[in-house]
Amino acid sequence: MTMTDCASCADERAAGAAFCEACGRSLAPEPACPHCGTPGGVGDDGYCEHCGMLAGRERDHLETDCGDVAAAVTDRGLRHHRNEDAMWLATRGRDVDVVISDGVSSSFDPDVASLTAVSSAGAALGDGIDLATAIGSAQIAVAKLAAEGDPRRQASNPACTIVAAAVRGGAVTVGWIGDSRAYWVPEEGVAEQLTEDDSWATHVISLGADPEQAMRDPKAHAITAWLGADAGTIAPRTAEFVVGDPGHLVLCSDGLWNYLTDAGAFAAAVREGLREQGTLITAARWLADYAITAGGADNITVALVPITPVGGEQG
Repeated sequence: MTMTDCASCADERAAGAAFCEACGRSLAPEPACPHCGTPGGVGDDGYCEHCGMLAGRERDHLETDCGDVAAAVTDRGLRHHRNEDAMWLATRGRDVDVVISDGVSSSFDPDVASLTAVSSAGAALGDGIDLATAIGSAQIAVAKLAAEGDPRRQASNPACTIVAAAVRGGAVTVGWIGDSRAYWVPEEGVAEQLTEDDSWATHVISLGADPEQAMRDPKAHAITAWLGADAGTIAPRTAEFVVGDPGHLVLCSDGLWNYLTDAGAFAAAVREGLREQGTLITAARWLADYAITAGGADNITVALVPITPVGGEQG
């Protein structure tokens, strides 16, 4: 059967309508499958109903643009078949709540874990709950997933990392479990890592191991703390500081910082993105593209929050 537009459809599409009043058909452009080119062939599961190839999912690339207050981007990258990162960004005036989570790929349903984590922590922060308790609520919510849904979760329970920040004027609180990071990037100088990775490398370095050798070890990025039913009782670590000079708070998953391990290089990349792109959202997009160009081996999430001391000018 061949479907053709009715005259009303054509007229209303030309007028910019979303639906045809005569036949009820959606007039929104139908995305074509990138593999076979079939218009509108991609189903809700991300697979083309014509050729069967994976065409993409909604979470492959998402952006949140809060103007000059904050912005965040998450992207699937090049190597993973889905985006197992998730992000939450909410603003109230110049107050900002931001949460990033990176699903543990070796667990079952890591994408569900990360989305559960950011949704739970973000909602708690919006209710005025302190950051440590908000992360604790995310841990409880993720742990419950093992007993819900697919029975395979019991054998390999959904797991993820989390890093979150609450910005209240010039006061910043960050909290984390795992190896997703928060940085402070001043207008000049190197970036300051505000978090400490819960990882094998960090642990052995603290015991006196040579840092370069530790980071070259295949176990270097193995996390030692996470959110999940098998994580045990883990208390999030938190840090607080008051901004003295203007700069940017940056939260990201290891899909970005793995390509910018040097503090000077990280700061330079953030400043270049801000300078060249001009807005927070385009700078966040530029940083995600930077990681993709560098190899895109992991999912990538980055959030940018400009902070100016109380009484200073807000850029």
